[in-house]
Amino acid sequence: MKRMPSVIAMAVISVLAFSSLAISAPKPDRGSKHFTLDGRVIRVDQKARTLLVDDKSSDKLYLVKVPDGKTFKITFGLQMHLAQADISQVHRNDRVRIECKRLASEHLARLEDGRQAIVVIAGR
Repeated sequence: MKRMPSVIAMAVISVLAFSSLAISAPKPDRGSKHFTLDGRVIRVDQKARTLLVDDKSSDKLYLVKVPDGKTFKITFGLQMHLAQADISQVHRNDRVRIECKRLASEHLARLEDGRQAIVVIAGR
């Protein structure tokens, strides 16, 4: 009979240990609507207010729509001294860091050369 409480105690401890592991498990990045894009600008379209950015951490291209008034950081380029840059201040081959928001459903844009880019919006 003395053995029964120790078995129950061991079961409770193991259940608590496994449940704490499940709670602290990292969540996938895909679940988040917001992310930071670090990459090199391939193309700037002033009229459409879009940037084509090659992400340096992955092999993905992003077509970033920059709404009027939204800013970002140029990490390497002619205007890198600015705290907040506008789309008129970015040039091809600049390195940028942009806070982006994913669209409700993932949209892909096909470029003239056949590549696909993921469409996102700049700013939170």
